[in-house]
Amino acid sequence: MCIIVLGKNKYINNKKIRDTNEVPYCAIVTTLLSGCASTKLTSPPSDYVGNLPDVYKTELNTLNDEPSTPFRGGVQTFQFDEEKSLLTVVFRLPNPRWSWNTYKSDAEKELFPFVCQVFGQEIENGLGVRYWYSGNGGFATDVVTKETCLELNLS
Repeated sequence: MCIIVLGKNKYINNKKIRDTNEVPYCAIVTTLLSGCASTKLTSPPSDYVGNLPDVYKTELNTLNDEPSTPFRGGVQTFQFDEEKSLLTVVFRLPNPRWSWNTYKSDAEKELFPFVCQVFGQEIENGLGVRYWYSGNGGFATDVVTKETCLELNLS
């Protein structure tokens, strides 16, 4: 996944999703992950319920229509649940016989600061973000919330 902020425009995987006043940067997340043979996956349940303003929901809903983004060894997709204001970033491997070779704690340690940086404004307004490593040995990370980002800033 590549998220680029240029001037006032934010792009995810080369698609403009909104205007912003953030500084320019590019972040690339590359992780070897495993997956599932199905193209339409049902996210694991979550108790998280946010209250994201409609303007953000409209922008994030466009991610549901994004095609899978390949990376070395797998693909990435997005699932935005408008009712819960929850964005799930799904990583899966193309072969159901493959297994994850990462741990939840390691993934959270690596990804949470990135999520707070990239989606800080949306999280501040009620978005929750989690990562789901789909497949054998897979897991869903905890949901990154406003409180999570505050804790990371204090440490």
